[in-house]
Amino acid sequence: MMIKYQLNIRAKLKLLILPGVILMSSAVAAPAMAADWGLPWQAGKSATISRGVGSHYDGWNKQSNAVDFALSPGTPVLAPVDSTIISVCQARGADNHNAIWFSSPDGNYTLMHIKAFGLSKGQSFKKGQQIGVIAADTPNDPTCAVSYGPHVHINFPSLNLVVDGYKVGNMTSGTYTSKNGTIVGNFVNFSAITAPAGVNVRSSPSTSASIVGRLGGNVRVDFVEWKYGDSVPDTWTGKPDRRWYRIAGTNNWIASAVVNGNAPGSQP
Repeated sequence: MMIKYQLNIRAKLKLLILPGVILMSSAVAAPAMAADWGLPWQAGKSATISRGVGSHYDGWNKQSNAVDFALSPGTPVLAPVDSTIISVCQARGADNHNAIWFSSPDGNYTLMHIKAFGLSKGQSFKKGQQIGVIAADTPNDPTCAVSYGPHVHINFPSLNLVVDGYKVGNMTSGTYTSKNGTIVGNFVNFSAITAPAGVNVRSSPSTSASIVGRLGGNVRVDFVEWKYGDSVPDTWTGKPDRRWYRIAGTNNWIASAVVNGNAPGSQP
């Protein structure tokens, strides 16, 4: 004989609800990222972790979400995300060896052991824009940077951050390939002499950009970046030159055609 049982679920289940207590799932979602992050070197290139994620002391202070990636001196270092410099220092006894503290949409982070000229508070970089290159020297300046060999030190704002598909909290060892795209702009460190008649300083690499200042003739100027822009006849040869140079420590530009000197690796 088949006996049919009808279960009263409400009668069988006893729920204990305590006043003021809210029962929630134990699974907690990782915080949403506000920006797309990339590794701080050029797409398609790889770097091996020399010191895995954790508390590292590389100068300034001890940082809990830091990872060191070994890279050859002179390797371009790119902004991993749209960033603005909060503070920057240069290690004593070194060749323009920088530690840089940035703000980003996901919080503050640090890049260290970068050779660069003209960095300053408030300067902004787009993701993929070159900031500098891997420094070759190994300073021992605990107020700024302490380095054991050529590498980039990056202290991320969160262990839950995902960078080029890799979770920061899992960056303990191994080799990582960047997807950070091509370099925006061309980082250079050189100086040149202005034309005898003086030169206009503009807000962007264009002859139609606003003039923000003027420099006198035969003045030595330090530059940190070059880009192609509007063509200008060269003061000395008369030939067209599309290169423009950004003045160190500023976002202002001078046409290559009106300075005596060439950015390394550039062509008119």
